[in-house]
Amino acid sequence: MKGQLDIPVPTRICHPLFYKPQDTIKVSQEMIQSFQLYPAFLFEAAFFSGIQALRPWENKQEFIPLLLEEWKEQKILLDKHFSNRNQKAAELPLKTALSLFLQLLFWTNGKPADLESEIQDLPIKPVNLLERLDFIFKRPVSYHAYIQLSELMAEMEKQYIKQQTLEKIKKKAPQ
Repeated sequence: MKGQLDIPVPTRICHPLFYKPQDTIKVSQEMIQSFQLYPAFLFEAAFFSGIQALRPWENKQEFIPLLLEEWKEQKILLDKHFSNRNQKAAELPLKTALSLFLQLLFWTNGKPADLESEIQDLPIKPVNLLERLDFIFKRPVSYHAYIQLSELMAEMEKQYIKQQTLEKIKKKAPQ
């Protein structure tokens, strides 16, 4: 790969569902300058490692809709796997969907995803977020975790739309 980078996974995005300590993300220089959702937390890894890269949380109105579109694709896949009672096949898409939710949560708040931060201090978030995330993290491939994640995504999407609407109103309001 031309211009390949090995980005060490910072502890701030290290979680057993996504990365192990000492993992690295292998990418090309082009990958961190253009938008893509995979590998998970790519832009956060670059940011926390001090590597110049795209910062989707700084231009959320452009990138969050793409994230939400990817969620819809993952949801279709998860619906299929759970309707077939195939938890094993649902494992990877569910982890992917969880990473999308975490990015949506932080990016809506204008921040890079940071799994070590105090999530309860984020101003824009669903109700009872910590308890619900704890439930999902303890049972990441269960049908009930999927249902909870779906509800969190729906609530977070509403919060994002509300925030965007309020920002538009604020910009139009006479000073």
